[in-house]
Amino acid sequence: MRKYIIFLMFLMLLQAQPARASNYIAVDVPALQDAVVVVSDLYGKGEESLIFGRGLSVSVLADDTALPLIEGASGRVSALAVGDVNGDLRNELLVGTDSGGALSFYANRNGQWERQGQPYYLWETIRSLEVHDFNNDGWGDVLVLTAKGEAKVLLSLEGSLSPFWNSKAGEAVVGAAAMDIDHDGYPELIYALRSGYIAVLKWDSEDFSVLWENYPWGSVESLVLIPHQTSPEWLVVTSQKMLYGWRLRDGEVVSSRLFEGSELGENLFYASGEGILSFSRKTGISLFSLGTTSVTEKWRVPGLYGNQAFYHGGDFYFKDENNAYHLLVQGSTQWRVFLHEQEITASLDVLNRDGELFYCLPDLSGHLGLIRVGESGWHYTQDGHYIEIDLERGVVGYDGLMIPMEQPLLDVEGLPYISAEVFPLFGWRVELDPSRQHVVFVHNWGWWL
Repeated sequence: MRKYIIFLMFLMLLQAQPARASNYIAVDVPALQDAVVVVSDLYGKGEESLIFGRGLSVSVLADDTALPLIEGASGRVSALAVGDVNGDLRNELLVGTDSGGALSFYANRNGQWERQGQPYYLWETIRSLEVHDFNNDGWGDVLVLTAKGEAKVLLSLEGSLSPFWNSKAGEAVVGAAAMDIDHDGYPELIYALRSGYIAVLKWDSEDFSVLWENYPWGSVESLVLIPHQTSPEWLVVTSQKMLYGWRLRDGEVVSSRLFEGSELGENLFYASGEGILSFSRKTGISLFSLGTTSVTEKWRVPGLYGNQAFYHGGDFYFKDENNAYHLLVQGSTQWRVFLHEQEITASLDVLNRDGELFYCLPDLSGHLGLIRVGESGWHYTQDGHYIEIDLERGVVGYDGLMIPMEQPLLDVEGLPYISAEVFPLFGWRVELDPSRQHVVFVHNWGWWL
């Protein structure tokens, strides 16, 4: 009866084996932990830099090394932007914070970034910043999104910021951005409300006027802008998973796309030349190409989710809900192996056979507390139990009970290589994280009888 119970428990553990690896994996970027990031041509040399803020400082990441730019910001850095705010034809670095929503801009003077003037306070945490010259006066204006979901435009008047436009109070802004949709040399403001509203504002004389507005079906989940040399486009995806697209044609805004996009996630980001990066709690991270009547999935990394992303140097980066950044890279046959949190990859040989992993048992035995018995065959004891690996018959004996294995037991140059289904007999389970290509051995304390 005791052996029968053990056998049933073992079968239950087999049914819980995780999925196999995907083509892409996520690699941690420790330098960006708890950071806010902007990618921009900071020095105007045609080369994009990865700039990040954390705590009270701002740095630039170069060859995996953080080079400090600013120390002692007026609060914890919560947003960054780059643009010409003071009209000197050189970029300034804008820093938004969570301490009273202080907004400061820094200019490069003889290689040092120095704050210009006093901070401008919005009195709420700044979530994102962009610099655009809305009124075409040569001074970069600032588009702000706050943690309360409000959008604001601050006009730059000879280098000082002045409040000019606010989104409707009490309405959550899903996204706000700027794009020159009519090719007149300066951008229009496009914003979407969660409640199901999207509008394009155009500068007209001394104020914004509503160029176009629409009320898509359902609440808005994402706003996506797609720049184009001749026909820029803006999209929204609603809670009904309807994708709406518009562009300007012959002076009028026309519908460019309207179809159901049930494959799309809750957060979308556009990467030029690549497609739409989608974050879904159900399916993970996917890259889609955008068609006229549908989207086509190019690849997917299941098990991952994020709320921010950017594309830099030909690579996708994303930020998860724990404020950690990851880089998506092409997967390989090399898996990293951990015993709980201790990495043991270097001391263990692993074979990948058609997507199934096999582990060299002699390499692992010391880590797992196994004691080999005798010099012929593969017999072990552990915590009073006797375990036999029968390579010829493809079975594992546990205290005399012979258990057939679904996966083969491999004999590689006289050494046994076994799959994850065997380890529950040793009191261990194998957890695979395909999204990071990690194998983790975890002790099943006291599951056996």
